[in-house]
Amino acid sequence: MTLPPRLQVEVSNRCSLGCASCARHHWDPAANPIGDLTPETRAKLGPLLDAARELTIGGYGDPTEGPELLPLLRDAKARGCSVRLITGGAKLTPKLIRELADAGLDRLVLSMDGARDETLRELRGVPLKAWRKWMKAAREARGDGLRPLVQLNVVVQTGNVEELVELVELCAEEEVAGIHAFHLKAYAGATVDRCLLHDPDAARPHFAAARARAAQLGVFLHLPSLDPADVLCRQPLESMFVRHDGRLRGCCSGLFEPADFGLAIGSLDDVAAAWNHPLMQQFRAAEDEADFPAPCRTCSFRKPVLSSHLRVLGAA
Repeated sequence: MTLPPRLQVEVSNRCSLGCASCARHHWDPAANPIGDLTPETRAKLGPLLDAARELTIGGYGDPTEGPELLPLLRDAKARGCSVRLITGGAKLTPKLIRELADAGLDRLVLSMDGARDETLRELRGVPLKAWRKWMKAAREARGDGLRPLVQLNVVVQTGNVEELVELVELCAEEEVAGIHAFHLKAYAGATVDRCLLHDPDAARPHFAAARARAAQLGVFLHLPSLDPADVLCRQPLESMFVRHDGRLRGCCSGLFEPADFGLAIGSLDDVAAAWNHPLMQQFRAAEDEADFPAPCRTCSFRKPVLSSHLRVLGAA
């Protein structure tokens, strides 16, 4: 049975943070009840973990809120998977970082939207000193080794784009490998002007300065496109997303209900059928834009244009 080499699992959709860019502020709470991955659901992941080379733990809740975080990590490492964890730090502590490192975590990805204390408090509700504490804890946990590597995920937007150079310098200072930046998705019409694609020319000098500084300091930096162009998406070709409730998606876009922005393909009760779902087959066979499944034609992962980043939920 052929299954994907890459897997992403949401161990919880709980989050105690109030990050400004999150869809949680705007989704239908009745359609998205709060819950956690259970031991029974985790047990059903066995075939997928056996096939996977890489596991990403993260979703629309913070993994540090989920009781199955460490058990899932241990399951994956026992099967030979490389594992990365994406967290905004909701319940992250130096003790937990040590436990994650001892369990074999390969990469700790911190969702950090700025380099200044006031920006981080506004956009993430977490002070700068907390991020530095976690970075220090990761350095101490890896000792003379390489793992866990630390990376930053940044939702780059009008309120923090001028801090990109400072973020690069912070990475060099704190021994963070680098930055992967993404455009803001506007889940309410009032936030669309915060997306850099609203005025891409205003962001170009900041992007250029950050790239130059990253090259000087040897810090990895991936910035999103500011120009309209189709971006290659490989998710339905090589990955699958598991929600905390066992429902499956063919990509990591729009994991909440309704599934208008993503590919709903079934449940853990039949992973083979999900991997070969008609939507997945349609994506893989597509040659022209009109051949793709409807959510993919306007997906922000494929289209760096403002309209694809405007994802108004309900009456938000």
